[in-house]
Amino acid sequence: MLDLSYSKTSPTFWDSSRSPFASMIGTNHVPTLSELNQLKDSLLLPENELHRVNFEIHRIRTFLDVLSQEKQQIERYIDAHKALMSPVRQLPSETLSEIFKWCLPFDPPYAVRNIYQAPLILTTICRSWRLTAINTPRLWNSLHVYLPPHLSRLTCSRRISGITTWLKRSGSLPLSLSFH
Repeated sequence: MLDLSYSKTSPTFWDSSRSPFASMIGTNHVPTLSELNQLKDSLLLPENELHRVNFEIHRIRTFLDVLSQEKQQIERYIDAHKALMSPVRQLPSETLSEIFKWCLPFDPPYAVRNIYQAPLILTTICRSWRLTAINTPRLWNSLHVYLPPHLSRLTCSRRISGITTWLKRSGSLPLSLSFH
C-alpha cells in the first residue's frame, strides 16, 4: 500500500508554494548566477524522484498489461465454453428451420437479396445455421428482383447467378417473385 503522508513521495512535498524559490515562481525575475546554481542543486532530488516515479509507472503499466492480456485470455476461454452450452445448440434442425421461417418478411411478402436480412443473414451465423437455412426451401421460394437499367454486363451476370442459386434452393416449392 502506498503511504501518501508528508514525504518526498507526497504530492504536498512537491507543492511549489513550499519551495525556497516560491516568491520568484511565476514572475519575470531573472535569477542571478548564485540563484541559478541553487536552482540546479534544488532540482537534483525532484528530478531523481521523477525518474523513480516514471520507472514505477512503467513497471506497473507493464504489469497491468500482462494482467489485462491474461484476463482477456481467461474471458475468451470461458466464453468459448459457455457458447457450447447455449440452448440454441440443442435445437434440432427441423425446429430451427421453423424458427427461420418466422424471420422472413411479411409486408411485402418477398425476401430481398440483402445480407442483413433473412434469409441471407441466417447463413452468416455459423456452419450449422448456414446448412439449415440453405436446406430449408421455404426460405428461398420468394424473392424481390431489382435489376436497374444502368447495370454493367458483369454486375447483371452476377445478379442473375445469385438469383439462380436462390431459386434452386427453393427446391420444388412454388415461387413468388416480384420484379422492379
